[in-house]
Amino acid sequence: MSTSPRESSAAAPAVSPVPVPVPVSEPSASEVSPAAVTPAAVSGPSEPAVLAYADEQLAWFARIRDRSRRMHWTVELTALFTGAATVVAAGVQAPAAATASLAGAAVFVGGFRQVFNHNERYVLAAEAWTRLHLAVRRYGTVPEADRDEGARRRLLEEIEATAGTELQSWAAGRRGAGAALPPGPGTTPGAPMP
Repeated sequence: MSTSPRESSAAAPAVSPVPVPVPVSEPSASEVSPAAVTPAAVSGPSEPAVLAYADEQLAWFARIRDRSRRMHWTVELTALFTGAATVVAAGVQAPAAATASLAGAAVFVGGFRQVFNHNERYVLAAEAWTRLHLAVRRYGTVPEADRDEGARRRLLEEIEATAGTELQSWAAGRRGAGAALPPGPGTTPGAPMP
């Protein structure tokens, strides 16, 4: 049976001939256990990290908002065109295949609109972007000397609440709940979804 170096050193304690005085000093940061750290000693999120996170979320909401708006207008204009073209084709007594094709395209576009509902997605992303943009602007109006950890935490909470509210509202719409959740600071990240 082999013993580990730790066990072998414990079996034969070393005796120092001269007592060595141990200097009393504050422990270094690497010597402090995580359990010994008080909340006051823990620094909160840094300003560049919070602002970078906000910018990332703003860019994502802007991308979804713009793409959904373009898709909404494309689908709506296609629906108008195919509906009007079907009426014109029937009025000028176009071949039945052409009229049926236009009518089928109009029905398809109507179904596409209901399934993907780009307008709802556009509205949700625009609301989230606006709410987050205003929170970042509010944070920017605070003098730099007053931008303490509490202000950064409030901004971080607003970012997470905005993302959580937008996701819950989108999910409610996908489940067919009809009404979106009201936006606001009352929504907490990690709260159970309705």
